[in-house]
Amino acid sequence: MVMTSPARPVAGSPAGRPSASQPKPRRSPKWFQLVTSLLSRVSPSLASRLFAYFFTRPLRQKLPRHERDWLLQATAQPVRLSTGEEVPLYEWRGAQPPFGVRDEAPLPTILLVHGFGGRAGQLGGFAAPLVQAGYRVVAFDAPAHGAAAGNRSSLPEMMEVTLEMASRLGPLAGVVAHSNGAAALIAALTQGMRADRVALLAPMPDLENYIGRLADQLGFSQDVTARAQQRVEARYDLPFSALKASTMTDQLPLPALILHDRQDRIIPVQEAEELAQSWASARLEITEGLGHNRLLRDDSVIAAVVAHFGRPTLR
Repeated sequence: MVMTSPARPVAGSPAGRPSASQPKPRRSPKWFQLVTSLLSRVSPSLASRLFAYFFTRPLRQKLPRHERDWLLQATAQPVRLSTGEEVPLYEWRGAQPPFGVRDEAPLPTILLVHGFGGRAGQLGGFAAPLVQAGYRVVAFDAPAHGAAAGNRSSLPEMMEVTLEMASRLGPLAGVVAHSNGAAALIAALTQGMRADRVALLAPMPDLENYIGRLADQLGFSQDVTARAQQRVEARYDLPFSALKASTMTDQLPLPALILHDRQDRIIPVQEAEELAQSWASARLEITEGLGHNRLLRDDSVIAAVVAHFGRPTLR
């Protein structure tokens, strides 16, 4: 189901009407595109290995001050995953016992899931409003992201760590997930993860489309892109087509709120529209002028997510 109700509509542009101009996709510097284009012609095999390397190595960015402030409000502890990797877990809550202390009536939990190249702090703006609404809020830095160790990651790995975190935290009242994290969440839900409601922010529902856009951005040829995709699929023994979100949503009856910006230069809004069309219990709201990441700290977006979850019911 699709409902367009922009949090920031363009003046004079009715809700739901397509923008006259689509945002230009991101591009790497021309010199870099020339190098990758030349390498694609001279040595497609080497170029595909290089592209597969880029595709599975998230870039870490300096933590902005506002994210540091959000994380300082949380209780943090290291958690060792079943893979042996250690990741930081962050918890925000009201006047309740900390981790490890028995609680007769634990607060309903909402999990925050960042995207590829992201970190828990990006979603920190949702913590205080959700805590005020009566929830316990938990987030984590996935391996190779944020403060977690490692240098390699992928959507299948994001799905596995999301599944494991959900099982450790117990029944979830909800999940807020961004970008590739939203794709990992949808895949995890089809693998038995339980949540009452979900909110997807700028979701990435089609990995094949995503690698194609990344190839255009970096300057790799179609042949090299296909080879790189085959390399990644072979490594994880999982075809990209198996992770296409719209093929999974018929298994997901839970209420979903999808928020996507019309000027998103990383994931086109059309992909969110197609995802919502395939998901009977989903509602789509399209924002204007927020792009892919500013969506995460916009007051109207945060308010819409909090309203979607409502006041919790103690289990």
